[in-house]
Amino acid sequence: MPLIKRLSLDLVMTALILLEFAYRLTGSTVHELIGVSMLAPFVVHGAWNWRWFVALGKGRYAALRVASTTLNALLLAAALLTVVSGVLNSELLFALTQVELDLLPRELHTAAAYWVLILSGVHLGMHWKPIMAEASKLGADVADAFLPQRLRGASLQVAALVVAAYGVVASFERSVWSRLTAYYSFGNWEFDESVVGFFAQYVAIVGLYAVLAHYALRFFRSRSTRPWPARTKHRITRSCWCRARG
Repeated sequence: MPLIKRLSLDLVMTALILLEFAYRLTGSTVHELIGVSMLAPFVVHGAWNWRWFVALGKGRYAALRVASTTLNALLLAAALLTVVSGVLNSELLFALTQVELDLLPRELHTAAAYWVLILSGVHLGMHWKPIMAEASKLGADVADAFLPQRLRGASLQVAALVVAAYGVVASFERSVWSRLTAYYSFGNWEFDESVVGFFAQYVAIVGLYAVLAHYALRFFRSRSTRPWPARTKHRITRSCWCRARG
């Protein structure tokens, strides 16, 4: 499968995830319909990566593979919990069936959704290198027109640090930790704030964890590929020892 198609699908999935956090903007019905529509790209994403599922029981599990597999498992679990808790709290389903399924607290649905957001950022960061390689191919001509190649890497690093810094600020303003721990649910949309500012903060939160994961992965790979210093054995021959005494 061409990487450009994978990137397009990931972009659609990310946009839908971010749109789900604008519950106060979209309303309950649209929120639930978007949640149902997310099932299709997630299934396609899994189908395109079927080789990863087949290879789970094969090969050796090094530290990086364990981390990647654990991350994907947690992301899948969080997504499933989001779906299940969303169905059990569905106002649309209750309106259609007149059966109240409020079996799980709404805070649990919110916590699962925020874990999906954070883990998606980490997942993005762990695959950042091939993503940027493909993006560089697509936008090489445009980038060359505005920025010399020798300055492009440094500019991207500065941009990543700016996004990460804003992600830290946004995390506090959006009370991300309280939502990750199921302290309380949605309700942080300020009606006087701009739509652009709202989504910019959530994009920055995803970017923060993507940057952290990317640089943590780079550090780990640099440490694992660094050659060990050669052990030098200091041997003093009898003649050298005698000369030293003399």
